[in-house]
Amino acid sequence: MLMRIKNFLKNDIGAIAAAFGLLIPVVVSATGVFIDMSQGYLVRARLASALDAAALAAAATGSDDEAFLEQRVEDFVEANYPSDKIGTNILVTTILNGDELTVSASAELNTSFMRIFGFDFLDVAASTTVQREVRGLEVVMVLDNTGSMATNDNIGTLRTATESFVTILFESVSDPELVKVGLVPYASSVNVGPYGLGMDLDSDSYGEPFVIPPEDDIYASYDSSLNPLTGDDYGIDEDDLEYDLSLKGQWHGCVLAEEYTLDTEDHAGPWEMYRHDFNGNNYYLNNIYFNGTLGDGYNALRGPNIYCPQQPIVPLTSDEQFLIDSADNMTASGATLGNFGMVWGWRVLSPEEPFIEGAEYDNDQWDKVVVVMTDGVNTMSNVYSAYGRSNAHSIDADDLDDRFSEVCDAMKENNILIYTVTFDSGVDDDTKDLYRDCATTTANYNDAPSQEKLEEVFEKIARELSNLHIRQ
Repeated sequence: MLMRIKNFLKNDIGAIAAAFGLLIPVVVSATGVFIDMSQGYLVRARLASALDAAALAAAATGSDDEAFLEQRVEDFVEANYPSDKIGTNILVTTILNGDELTVSASAELNTSFMRIFGFDFLDVAASTTVQREVRGLEVVMVLDNTGSMATNDNIGTLRTATESFVTILFESVSDPELVKVGLVPYASSVNVGPYGLGMDLDSDSYGEPFVIPPEDDIYASYDSSLNPLTGDDYGIDEDDLEYDLSLKGQWHGCVLAEEYTLDTEDHAGPWEMYRHDFNGNNYYLNNIYFNGTLGDGYNALRGPNIYCPQQPIVPLTSDEQFLIDSADNMTASGATLGNFGMVWGWRVLSPEEPFIEGAEYDNDQWDKVVVVMTDGVNTMSNVYSAYGRSNAHSIDADDLDDRFSEVCDAMKENNILIYTVTFDSGVDDDTKDLYRDCATTTANYNDAPSQEKLEEVFEKIARELSNLHIRQ
């Protein structure tokens, strides 16, 4: 039996070898076809990913202009599927049908092995459809304007980053009314501007006053051309000095905090004016004598408005240029009361008074967002702050941190999306943890150790927020 098997193999081995030789081209061809098909699947996956990004970006604009939508789709496809990728002759079509935006594309893949069988290229196609639900976006930026921001002109970087943030948001929509942005610069207090007295910046009626003014006190905005206590040389001429002293009884917009827990809540006020009296102490500036209750140095180390941020709150607005101009007006002075900035960010975003521009919380056509940044730890001023004279209370930095967390938690309970940013090297690990916990998710926390990184972070957040205009 064994001998018969040996004889069979011996006699048929040539036939098997011949058959195997005939199969080699088939195997090689099948392998080649598999390689070409795998390349085709890769092209399709990349093309589909590019189409998804393009469809979302186009739909997020809220535009009904087909030419505009087509151009935006083509721009995004080109950016996400550059010409050096495999696959050529990409054809893109964009169709808007009511609230449905369909983006399709086809590409040709030059084959390597299938051309043996007469197939020089493969047609690869992909398509995506987005159900548009155009939504409005309300964003309040709570920005650190404290004294440490003057270091290395960090305040200048913040101005640039803020202006870029605003520009990106408004570029993402065809209708600017779909975006509303507010600014809350903070330091030792927050400047509510003339709104506190029931007037807007044009002196027109705004709403119910929410600041209690001392008798005969009025609001006076900052004018750097007339205020001798700012600038590099502190040059004072007689006319300027007379003008500045004429402002001795006026208020520049900052307010005092309420008793705990009101200082962590969204409510309609009222608030008392921020007015440091220096206990009647006198002081000198450039050899000119001032009485502590008379001099009115604004945004300098002297005067009743000491450490009051120069730039007032900007209520939610769709005026892009006004937002940019306001951001450019920010300066650096004072201690870090992040909790006070945050609670006023909430009050600007809230539908309730004192500010009245915010949509209702249950309005599903609007998303509410707060972006808060700091370059240092919460610090109670050793002179004066929103909590009054520092020697008249026992509130410390730990209290400020706790109140900051309470405000963050309350805002998240109202479905407000929170992004947090820590900037520069003055932020310790405890503060980074505080801001990480404040953010809606850990992905919403950003650390920016450099000026360049701060601009990148603000740009990234702005682009993420642009996608909130569309819900798939």
